[in-house]
Amino acid sequence: MWTGIKNIMTKSNIGIHNLNNGDRPIIGIVGLGYVGLPLAVEFSKHYDVIGFDINKKRIKSLNRGEDESLEVDKKSIELANNLYFTSNSDDLSSCNIFIVTVPTPIDKSNIPDLGPLISASKTVGKSLKKDDYVIYESTVYPG
Repeated sequence: MWTGIKNIMTKSNIGIHNLNNGDRPIIGIVGLGYVGLPLAVEFSKHYDVIGFDINKKRIKSLNRGEDESLEVDKKSIELANNLYFTSNSDDLSSCNIFIVTVPTPIDKSNIPDLGPLISASKTVGKSLKKDDYVIYESTVYPG
């Protein structure tokens, strides 16, 4: 479905981990829900973006150009040539900017469940390198 990063990988057979030549950042969007997917599509207009989600079914749908949440239309996904969807956290190792957009649901006492945020942080931490940036996008307080 996507062509930008995939074409680089296919044509040169170098793999996703060797894409960044230092000229442009590679952005990793962690969580492809109603916040992360539109953000990934928009950033991909100017940067290489790796969209990561733990939901393999969602990744398969997105790779077909289908967004079941209807946040982004099929044409926009298909035109996102610099966007690579994956559920393999190892693919994030080539990123140097990470934007975490996972849910932070609250319970009946308005206490946020930080479990998804902690899990995503551990995932990013495995790929984090010196001088990388991590941005948290959340609708509740960060902790």
